[in-house]
Amino acid sequence: MQSGLTYNPQHYNEFEFQYRLPLSDNPDFGFVGDVNSPWGQVPPYGYGVHAAPIADLLNAYGIPAKAYKGYTLEQIKTHIARDKPAIAWVIGNVVGGVPYEYTDKHGNKTIVAAYEHVVIVTGYNETHIRYMTNGRFYEAPNAVFLNSWGVLGNMVVVAGR
Repeated sequence: MQSGLTYNPQHYNEFEFQYRLPLSDNPDFGFVGDVNSPWGQVPPYGYGVHAAPIADLLNAYGIPAKAYKGYTLEQIKTHIARDKPAIAWVIGNVVGGVPYEYTDKHGNKTIVAAYEHVVIVTGYNETHIRYMTNGRFYEAPNAVFLNSWGVLGNMVVVAGR
C-alpha cells in the first residue's frame, strides 16, 4: 500500500479499491492472484485477500476499520445493533468448507480454503443471520453461518479503529 496518500471516500469504486490492494502470495498481506482468475482456488493461485489488507486500505480511504480473527457472533451482533454491518469471510454462499494450512514463499503460514468469499452481515434474529452478497440479501441459520465463517477463523472487518 502506498503511504502518505489520502483518499476521499466519496470518489472510489470497487475496481479502484481492488487495484490499490497490495499483491502477495499470502492473503494476510495482500491480494493473491488475479481478480479474473477462476473462483475456488487456493494460494498460490488466484484466491483473493483476507481481512487485514482490506482494513488497512479502508483506513487509507478515511473509513475507520479494524480486522479481527477469532471474532464471536455476539460481537458481530453488537456491531449490527449499532447500525454497523460487519464484513465476514465465509465459504461460498455460506456453505461448509475445509481449512488448509498454506505456507508462502517467505515461510509464513496462514489458513486458506477453496471458495473463500466475503459477505456483509446486516442483521440477525434469534435463529438466523442476515447477510448480503453480490447485491442480494440472504438468511442462514446461526449454525450454518457459524460453520462457514469458522473455516477461516471467524475473520471480520468492522467499523472503528
